[in-house]
Amino acid sequence: MKYYLMVLMLLFIGCANNTPKLDKQITTPEEVEIYDIDVDNVMPVIHNGRKMLHNFPFVSNNVILDFKGKFSNQFYDRIDYRYKFSSLDKVDFWKLRTNPFLYDFIYVLPMWVNDFKRVSNDLFKNIGFSYNLSLREQEILKWWVAQGGILWVEGGIYSTRYDTFKRIGEIDEEAIRNKLVSKSRRLQFFHRNVLTSVYKAKKVDYVNYKPLEVSFKTHSKYKYFQDIKSLKIKNNNYMSVYFMPKSEYLLQDSKNRPLVSFIRYGKGGVVFLNDFEFVNKRYDGELLRWKLMFYLLNKKYLNKDIENKFNNNKIVSLNNLYFEFNSYRLTQNSKRLLKPIIHYLKKYPKTKILVVGNTDSIGSNAYNKKLSYNRANAVKQEMIKNHISPNRIKIRGDGEENPVASNKTDEGRAKNRRVDFKIMK
Repeated sequence: MKYYLMVLMLLFIGCANNTPKLDKQITTPEEVEIYDIDVDNVMPVIHNGRKMLHNFPFVSNNVILDFKGKFSNQFYDRIDYRYKFSSLDKVDFWKLRTNPFLYDFIYVLPMWVNDFKRVSNDLFKNIGFSYNLSLREQEILKWWVAQGGILWVEGGIYSTRYDTFKRIGEIDEEAIRNKLVSKSRRLQFFHRNVLTSVYKAKKVDYVNYKPLEVSFKTHSKYKYFQDIKSLKIKNNNYMSVYFMPKSEYLLQDSKNRPLVSFIRYGKGGVVFLNDFEFVNKRYDGELLRWKLMFYLLNKKYLNKDIENKFNNNKIVSLNNLYFEFNSYRLTQNSKRLLKPIIHYLKKYPKTKILVVGNTDSIGSNAYNKKLSYNRANAVKQEMIKNHISPNRIKIRGDGEENPVASNKTDEGRAKNRRVDFKIMK
């Protein structure tokens, strides 16, 4: 018995002596190195455009299943453009304020009338408060647009057939219309009056209604959009009001009513369009969304446009060439925007070009001179990589000397940060 007790005591003492060592090992922090990796440099480019059919701009309040597009494989295989997007309710504004290139697009879909908060005549504020954005977040959103972002506003506000009933059980159309009109009249967006269009579903019998359907024959003064011939709205709403600020109309119907409106603001802008359906192959809803996205990202920068300007001795200004923050390294998307100019120089191999960097007035004059020169040089180096002889490219940095807009606003400063190209005789 004594022998067993002695063994137990020795084991207890041994465990007690080892405990501090175990505790020390557990409580000693381990040094781990963490690497911050840029996801854009890790993600592969998607060369199959069909995969993009389930992302923005092919978003909708309606459930879309098994959508494969209306075009051939060759059409989708040519689409290799990468872009970043988010719905307004999922934006990280605190990251956005330090990195305006976090998104290319932020989008807003049609809102149920009871979710739309009318706090003033300012549609921008109303949208912001409807998404529970603080005033500071609304300021960041507007600043982001001026830096080159595109706010995509689709549709307007709508009511379902279940929102208001009379005592006898019939839909109270007058009450629904009054609520929609009261929330949508006399609105302005960026100091522009907002036009509204109202559409409602057709009644079948006492309780049944057809889906809301409206077809349009379309035209555009822009050649780029002239192959859009017919569009259609189709949804399950009872009544919808569509917003369209007076601005640059990219597309109109047969009665010249605007269907797509674009407001330029700084380097970016805001586009308004109706929620055109894109699944029906008889209509051009899918093609419109592709073309509109490329147009707004300046993918559509046509070689012919640049050639006409250069041949008429005009300056081509690109204020959508983006550089990394406080740097002169071109972003990948900006390198694409130089291709039409590079194409022109290859077409006319004896032509020489002057590249001029420009900045806004933030910072000292000496700093801006150096920064603008380095950015012009970055453009030159990108041209050289594309087999343009360095002897054909002259560069200059003008800093803040030649503003094209006021440096007192974000919008004006965004326009002043640009690169100019001019053919040398």
